[in-house]
Amino acid sequence: MNYFVGAYLNAKLTGIEKAQVNRVKLFVDAGWSARCVYTTYNPKIHANAAKFGLDGQCFTLYDYFQEATDDQLAPAKNWVDYWETTCHFRLEFVDIAPDVRVYDEQDRYVAYVHFSDKAYQHPDYVNYFDSDHQKVKRDLYDSRGFLSQTKYLKEQQRVQAEIFYNREGQVKIERTYREVKGQTVLKRIILKDFQQRDWFFDTEEELQTFFFNTLYEDGDVYFCDKNGYIGQAMANTADNVKVCAVFHSTHAREQTDVVGSKLKSSYRVPLSQPEKFDRFVVSTTLQKQDLLARFDNLPPIDVIPVGYIQANKVSLRKKQPHRIIGVARFSPEKQVLHQIQVVERLVDEFPDVELHLFGFGGQADEKQLRDYVAEHNLVKHVFFRGFVTDLSAEYAQASLEMVTSNEEGFSLATLEALSFAVPVISYDIRYGPTEMIEDGVNGNLVERDNVDILYWKVRSYLRDVKLQKTYMKNSLRLAKRYTVAVTTEKWRTLLTSLQEH
Repeated sequence: MNYFVGAYLNAKLTGIEKAQVNRVKLFVDAGWSARCVYTTYNPKIHANAAKFGLDGQCFTLYDYFQEATDDQLAPAKNWVDYWETTCHFRLEFVDIAPDVRVYDEQDRYVAYVHFSDKAYQHPDYVNYFDSDHQKVKRDLYDSRGFLSQTKYLKEQQRVQAEIFYNREGQVKIERTYREVKGQTVLKRIILKDFQQRDWFFDTEEELQTFFFNTLYEDGDVYFCDKNGYIGQAMANTADNVKVCAVFHSTHAREQTDVVGSKLKSSYRVPLSQPEKFDRFVVSTTLQKQDLLARFDNLPPIDVIPVGYIQANKVSLRKKQPHRIIGVARFSPEKQVLHQIQVVERLVDEFPDVELHLFGFGGQADEKQLRDYVAEHNLVKHVFFRGFVTDLSAEYAQASLEMVTSNEEGFSLATLEALSFAVPVISYDIRYGPTEMIEDGVNGNLVERDNVDILYWKVRSYLRDVKLQKTYMKNSLRLAKRYTVAVTTEKWRTLLTSLQEH
């Protein structure tokens, strides 16, 4: 089995999780066994996986020890009838949500229940209250329908203990906490009745390493996609466990000095303990060269892009010549404001210019962008479209994409755009865009952080219909370097080599 290991899989994908989704699908199509494994507890992970077409191909460390790695659904239960008929409780239904306040036979307020459905059959969580209306306990239900976790709370709703159950309601994991200088910290993890005994761990990292060693069978390979979160737990696994570190971003803090600047914490473990890893996987040739220029004791490095293209039907006639797309998280390193500022300068000359932004981020970061758009009267030109799983329809209409990051590991957004005949004008950064974009052929590479040059390149492109058509055709042609067949062959070479050593 090939395991793609991460920390979480939320309802919205970041670049790393999107790369995992792509990789699973590629492996399955190639006939290779593959599953995504996550270390963070998440009762909704199976619903999230289904949303991205990964039914039956994802589970967490907690699912494993809770004996629930499959997608089997628990039978629905009529909770309203149970409370009213069996318990003789009084229910108060909340108007604005599928929520219920529960009062016992003495009319004491004892619980607040949030359901994921309007039929009140699938609870999401249940909060329990004491006589002072203080929350003392919370039950969390898995998206598959069974009670998964109970949190016991104390003053100020601080967690005192967490209990995790299997489908039959048996306790499988206990986590206890203590207070240290006003902070709640983990005290002990107890794995209950596993392999006919209890196991004790002082840290999450210890539990993770135990999990990786236990799950592993001869012939398996772990591909660690979250080295900052779980790299050390992976490095601590037994000698026979095969682990590959996958690089999704730049490894050095300063891109102007990749040889001498400090390492990012995300890759400090594999680069400081390279002997613990069987392979490194990077997305670009340039990053491999940078690593080899700095370190002389690394394991073999394979260059395999995190993305690949499908055969897309593209009609250049449907392109809107002044419609620009931006696909990025709203976070400082993506510098989305630069794109908005470019459009601001284009409005007078191109009254119909539009920038459609697809992404999400912290509330403060997004608010800053929205405030700028409102204050500069750009609401008819800049549109915040949120997270969209499939951007095919959007790429079909767009004529240009801007990439304004100060760094990238690969830039899946760039590859996706090119595959839909959407040229890309990007800052010239490590890594990704510099390998996918040929300046003056399928887009432009602009000096990093130079908004003025970015504006002039975009302006020149929008003014020249013939140039647009040329760039679009070249985008399709050059994107073929990243077809499924080409990417599959790279993975085949790596997997074969791993099994031979």
